[in-house]
Amino acid sequence: MRAVRIHAYGGPEVMKVEDVARPSANAGERLVKLAAASVNPIDWKMRHGLMSPSLPRILGRDGAGVDVATGERVMAVGSGTHAEYAVFEGSAAVILPQGMPFEEAAGLGIAGLSAWIPLAENANLAAGQRVLIHAGAGGVGSFAIQIARQRGAEVWTTCSARNAEYCRALGVYQTIDYTREDFTAVGPIFDVVFDTVGGDVHRRSADVLKPLGILAYLSAAPTVPVGRKDIQIKPTLVRPTKERLEALLRLGLKVPIEARFALERAAEAYELSRSGHARGKIILQIS
Repeated sequence: MRAVRIHAYGGPEVMKVEDVARPSANAGERLVKLAAASVNPIDWKMRHGLMSPSLPRILGRDGAGVDVATGERVMAVGSGTHAEYAVFEGSAAVILPQGMPFEEAAGLGIAGLSAWIPLAENANLAAGQRVLIHAGAGGVGSFAIQIARQRGAEVWTTCSARNAEYCRALGVYQTIDYTREDFTAVGPIFDVVFDTVGGDVHRRSADVLKPLGILAYLSAAPTVPVGRKDIQIKPTLVRPTKERLEALLRLGLKVPIEARFALERAAEAYELSRSGHARGKIILQIS
């Protein structure tokens, strides 16, 4: 089978599309013939050596396709999805609703969980609350906006002027142009802030929270002390379960797709993700 594999850490030059042996599933696992997979920031970060993944390694963390044994259409989260076949734990795969395209399902896994867990589980965001979502035009942000709106919250987001209308179409009440506006100066006080950026944005996010407010964060960037003892700070551990994936599917979220690439052009897809300017999801078309 064809697979995107690395034998060393580094930039696009270490990514090779190679012929490798097809994996096989053990008891409790699913072997899936992938039709599509998504590109997430974790992919290029692992390519650079984040978490020191073992080498050689097939990249990719989520995808959608057909279970080889049962013929069921599934979406799943695991590893090695930038390939024609991948094996998933049965608890990390769910059957797709009839008519859901593989590309949309592939884009929902990691990014959807990365929005659902901090907002719905960690912050327990509720109707009538006000939430600030950083980087609302990105893959995670696009889902976070929709999840927050479905839960009845008033949603604000930081984004560029170019993406303001895009975010409003997803349900945002007010956008803040991070290229020329300071979110701590132009916005109100929030019940919840969802930080996907880290660093100084993480620190300053504490300044716009109500007492007992929640700063939920998802970021590989260093977090810094926020200097407040009257707020809750909740990191996110993105862990797939059947229950979480099924909850995402029930929401009927729109999956905005920025770009599609053939498997052989995976390096280009990674660089688009690394640029930080992608709107919505980046998809690899596999079969």
